Amino acid sequence: MKLAIFGVTGKTGLEITKQALEQGHQITAFVRDPSRLGVQDEQIKVVVGDVYDQASVALAVGGQDAVICVLGAGRELKKTTLRSTGTQHIISGMKAHGVKRLIVVTAMGVGESWDTLSPMNKLFFATVLKSARDDHENQETAVKQSGLDWTIIRPSGLTDMPRTGVYQVGEKIRAGSSQIARADVADLILKELVGNALIGKAVTITN
Repeated sequence: MKLAIFGVTGKTGLEITKQALEQGHQITAFVRDPSRLGVQDEQIKVVVGDVYDQASVALAVGGQDAVICVLGAGRELKKTTLRSTGTQHIISGMKAHGVKRLIVVTAMGVGESWDTLSPMNKLFFATVLKSARDDHENQETAVKQSGLDWTIIRPSGLTDMPRTGVYQVGEKIRAGSSQIARADVADLILKELVGNALIGKAVTITN
């Protein structure tokens, strides 16, 4: 399968890339800085660009079987539209090139999953992480209104633990440990690209 990955230089994007390569997929990695790409492989095509530039985004999307969006702002807490604007440009590019399958990673606490948070976590999201949450909310709105075959994955607290293949997935479920390995998020995404059981759904993944 031909997969375009946005956010490929982040930890979750890197894990998706590694597992996708292990499964024989061809990757188009969209990056601003190629030197930050954490893996090299002959099955990776690098497209250099910026998600704020719609033309370069469309270039990466053309000819793909599916697009995976793991855009993030790192530890930056100031107001940003990186996720929402980037995702809107991805959607526009997909429509222009006739690509239908889109998987987007946001966060637990966004959208309908807000009610599954503890009072303490709600306070944290509404204050410290308010800018990120607002951007994710706008991002999810764009995805749900896209008309594409979309799936939204909302992880609980991400960790760098090894893949287990054992996790909970569902709409509006509560977090057990409030943690999930990035490797397990990647595992779910790649399984979903084959199974297509979650099209049109926004689900939480947690331990």
